[in-house]
Amino acid sequence: YDDSLSRYLRIHLSPIKHVIETPGLEGRHSVFVAEDVSCRVGLDRKASASEEKLQLLVESVSDLIVQHGIDGTIYYLSPACETFFGRKPADLLGTNLFDQIHPADRALVAERIRKLAADEWIESTIFRMDDGYNRWIWVESRTHAMTNAVDKGKFVSIVRDVSERRREEEMALEYNRKLEREVERKTAQLMMVVDMLKQQIEDNEQDRLSLEALGRRYTSLVENTLTGIYLQQESHVVFCNERFAEIFGYTHAEICGLELDQLMAHIETPQSLPDVDEGAKAATMSQANVVEGRRHDGSTIWIKMSQARLENEDGVFVLGNVIDVTEQVRTQEELRRSEQALHQLSSLLIAAQESERKRIANELHDGIGQRLSAIKFSVEDVLRSAEGYESSSAIERLHDVVGKIRDTIEEVRRTSMDLRPSILDDLGLVATINWFCREFVTMFPGIEVIKEVNIEERLLREEFKVVIFRIMQEAFHNITKHAAAKRVEISLEMVDELLVLKIADDGKGCVLDVNVVNGPSLGLKSMRERAELTGGSFDIHSRCGEGTHIEVVWPVAVVTLQLD
Repeated sequence: YDDSLSRYLRIHLSPIKHVIETPGLEGRHSVFVAEDVSCRVGLDRKASASEEKLQLLVESVSDLIVQHGIDGTIYYLSPACETFFGRKPADLLGTNLFDQIHPADRALVAERIRKLAADEWIESTIFRMDDGYNRWIWVESRTHAMTNAVDKGKFVSIVRDVSERRREEEMALEYNRKLEREVERKTAQLMMVVDMLKQQIEDNEQDRLSLEALGRRYTSLVENTLTGIYLQQESHVVFCNERFAEIFGYTHAEICGLELDQLMAHIETPQSLPDVDEGAKAATMSQANVVEGRRHDGSTIWIKMSQARLENEDGVFVLGNVIDVTEQVRTQEELRRSEQALHQLSSLLIAAQESERKRIANELHDGIGQRLSAIKFSVEDVLRSAEGYESSSAIERLHDVVGKIRDTIEEVRRTSMDLRPSILDDLGLVATINWFCREFVTMFPGIEVIKEVNIEERLLREEFKVVIFRIMQEAFHNITKHAAAKRVEISLEMVDELLVLKIADDGKGCVLDVNVVNGPSLGLKSMRERAELTGGSFDIHSRCGEGTHIEVVWPVAVVTLQLD
């Protein structure tokens, strides 16, 4: 009822059956009792709202929430089930949770659940589960026993995908191992250096208070280092260690006084180097650069050099360090040439493969195909001549032979077209794409193909037509083999001075990790190699449940003919 405070009353009506002698109450009467239930109604509404919020929260979280029994029977699954198992929650209700767990981890999970049933405290459990695509993923599960009377004996598990974290932990562990080994190696080197320094200190202990002994000790360090050290003033070398002279093939006496330009090219002037702050304990070396050097015998070497500018009462000096990196530079150059040779070899192999495919396709079509056709015609002539004879069994066998010859001719034709479709040479790329899409739909009627081709084919170079067709052929082959797609879109068009080929499907997709990209399959490698060898770029994007998208881009200037 409304008393301006929105209050609720519960009304109880009871008839009065006995006679009431009170004046004014004669006849049938009832007792009216009113009870204020406003608080109860409010609590019921709050409970309903809380339940709705809890349900919304459970359905929106990315973690998987499972209600199950101690034996693993599944009573409830949150919508995240589709992400984890690739199946709807209703499909897994009543099944056993342990069937989704890796056999090696089932005993561990079952033991943790039994301990929970015995009121023992259990931390989170990490184990492997099937993601619905026959792959095992690492998950972390927190399980709690239900305490209400209705669900007593059941458990609720919150499962989170920690595969990425697991990989990162393994990578971090491996990195730590490498770092520890590197630290051990560096420590051993430092210990060797420390031992050498200790030995030098011990050898010069008696004269350590003498400036002359201090000078000898630092001179020993400079001379024994593997780095060439020099001091330059007014473009002349005024000091260097033995290693510096050895790098350039001079004696120590010959190299002092030479101009630095005689030893190295493209040297910065002292004025361009950073100044050393007054009172600084050490010079600030510039960034190391690799420059060309000339030895005493005229041969060329490569030097990694860094410099620092010094200034004192005697003038301006340049302190420099040099390291001979000739072997590293030569090794890098050899590696670059090897990569170029490998690309050239790969290009030649692809060209030879296409030439051989074309030759075999022509042989199948013009040789074997025609001979099979001649055989079929001959047998059919025999059948026509044998009409009216009583040997019906022999005629039936000849009819079977004709059917088998016809199937063989069709198989030879299909194989020839797969190797090298003659339509590509006769009618061009656009007609070949249209033919290929029609054949694909005929062979796979459950897949819809949407194509959009908008190019001037007369401008395309012939070799690029073959490359585009092979990439398309390999992409469609992968779709039928792996994607389980219902729709495929292919487009080829000119966009902003670029020739762009796009192939996309709505299949199940995949995670493009190192195992997929660098795996044993030659499909992706073949498409990438063909694109890059012809001056293009190859990109592929894929996510689980969202299909795969391939994009190949060539500059128009590379793929088109240069017409007058």
